Amino acid sequence: MPFSSRILFSALVFCFSCGNRLKNGAQPVQEKIRKIQISRDQVYDLSGYADEGGGNPYNLFDENAYVDPRYPPEGEPYVPVTNCQPVRHPDIYFPAGRGSRIVIDLLVPYSLKEVYLYDRSAVNDSVWIYSGSMKKWKQVAALETQSYSGAWGWKKFSIAVPSRFLMIRFSSYQTNITEMVLYGIPLQILPPEKRVSDSVRFTHKPLNRFLGVNYIMEREPKWLKPFHYSRLYNATLDYDNDTVHPGNAVQFNMLHYGSYRSDLKKYVFDIDTIQRINQGNIWFSFRGVPRWMVNKGYKQSERSVDRPGMDPENPESYSRHARMMWNLAAFFGYTKVDTNLLSISNRPRQSGRGSMSLYENGNEEDGWWLGKNYCNPVEAFAQSTADWDGDEGRLGNRAGIRNADPKSRLMMSGLIGLDTNRVKVYRFLSENLRDDHQFPWSGGIQYHYYSTRKGRGISPEADSLRWRLAKVRNCSRRIAPGVDCFLGENGYDKGRASRQSAPLLPGYSVAQSQGIMLLRSINATFFSGFDACILYWLKDSKPEEAPDVYLTSGILRQMPDGKTMAYPGWYYISTLVNQLGNYTADQVITAKGDVWIYKYRNRQSPDSVAYFVYAPTVNGTKVPRFALPVGHVTGNSVRKISFSDDSDMGISDPVAVNRGFAIIPVAEAPVLVLCSEIR
Repeated sequence: MPFSSRILFSALVFCFSCGNRLKNGAQPVQEKIRKIQISRDQVYDLSGYADEGGGNPYNLFDENAYVDPRYPPEGEPYVPVTNCQPVRHPDIYFPAGRGSRIVIDLLVPYSLKEVYLYDRSAVNDSVWIYSGSMKKWKQVAALETQSYSGAWGWKKFSIAVPSRFLMIRFSSYQTNITEMVLYGIPLQILPPEKRVSDSVRFTHKPLNRFLGVNYIMEREPKWLKPFHYSRLYNATLDYDNDTVHPGNAVQFNMLHYGSYRSDLKKYVFDIDTIQRINQGNIWFSFRGVPRWMVNKGYKQSERSVDRPGMDPENPESYSRHARMMWNLAAFFGYTKVDTNLLSISNRPRQSGRGSMSLYENGNEEDGWWLGKNYCNPVEAFAQSTADWDGDEGRLGNRAGIRNADPKSRLMMSGLIGLDTNRVKVYRFLSENLRDDHQFPWSGGIQYHYYSTRKGRGISPEADSLRWRLAKVRNCSRRIAPGVDCFLGENGYDKGRASRQSAPLLPGYSVAQSQGIMLLRSINATFFSGFDACILYWLKDSKPEEAPDVYLTSGILRQMPDGKTMAYPGWYYISTLVNQLGNYTADQVITAKGDVWIYKYRNRQSPDSVAYFVYAPTVNGTKVPRFALPVGHVTGNSVRKISFSDDSDMGISDPVAVNRGFAIIPVAEAPVLVLCSEIR
């Protein structure tokens, strides 16, 4: 609930209920101690294991309807069995001294009376319960689990505290608490349950503002024409390379991708050229630690705190990183600042270049493969609130991108999967750790996702990609209304030995199959409600038969002689954008049977529509004479665009319309049908 809404709600609650409360307003009159109902949305996993860790923190409460330990029913009691702990690589979610934490938001303050835990642990371990808030917790109970089954059962704790929040902390994943039941008296009227719509709302963006691509840096800008977004991977050490100056005197480097031309008396950057292509939107994804830490042997996956050993959950620990972000936004952003304030090693100093307004402060920090360097949601929030606005100015006015350039926005560090649970925790932390309750990632919520099953790439249709993404987009809208949703990585390898290889379609080459899967994935994402799709990857350095995962995902190839070769996928995507650049998603005509049809509409000329038509299979399905319903169209004809391996416009053929139908051949490679409707 937004901050302003909470104020209004609290006022209404006060006016409505003051006549029914005791004089001190502490609790309602004659209210009985009752079991507190907990929904899934009230449970927050601060360790971030709810997706990749395979656990479910809500399992603490999922059997509450069957148990009532304070008022036990007659007969054989129900024994709760579901465990809330992670089951995959669980060690990373229990750092030494911190353990794993689950917070319960009761929605309103309660006079809490009792907590019951059902213990089925097979080891001796410790569990703690806290009341208070995210800014200040107080321990109210503790449990030492026992290692023998005779000690299993309900454990009761009388706590007698007023609080809206409770936190339970586990020291180890071996603790098996199968249910938690809370009892108390509400001190305010509970808010009404929110009704949400799961209907898919398409993005308002046209196709030429929807697509992007991941790469390091491209020296031939012509290859970027189909892509509005450029997501460039960067190492922090290239920008924070000062190993001499201490503290606030650190000099940051802005010239990793540019240089100062004394003959032109100006800075020259490759991104300036890129930006002019399709009014491109470029952002840097910064990952890793400063050069001085690398020189001392620290890994790039370490947290980028000011000094090793600092608390990674405290925004103050990221003051140096936040200053780097301030200088980047001051240099590359759209607002000119006093250049004497810049702490950069480059001369002459310059600000407000108007090159970038979007910044990403990491990449896949939630990766399970990082082991002890895995980044939990609280750590990611701490760095992000520092990098966005210096943690609301607490780190000074020269920390955070927003303090340098109010137009700058922070992009959420790409998540390794469709982990809406983690985003939900980010929202919770924003509302409870920031005084303004604002969500720092106004630049976008970013997910990474690849269509795979059992170690092989599968088609977007076999993966139900559109439906899957629509569900995630709707959830993201509820969590952070008004924030765009990015599919920050998606693609296929060409190498047949890769676990991410594109399905090989009968009658098509490996490279053609990859291009066709990319077209179908882009279309599915466009009609899912997502606001952007960022292709992984632009240019390969290895041949297409290489077995390496993600190293043959490109739609270009850097050849041994230095020249660039374009794969069919580049031409297919270029054709899609060149033909439908000004079109938006209009309607899913049909997504079942042998032929699937999606309808696009030109936002500048609404009578102009396009149909994306194909067979959704990978087994060679063909429909030689399919009657496409187009209705009344200008000239009683349509234009069919077939994708070509060497044309960025495709092959155009006229097709007559008879009684509102155009007869076209349909196969697994999509075709576009363009026409002008008569209304």
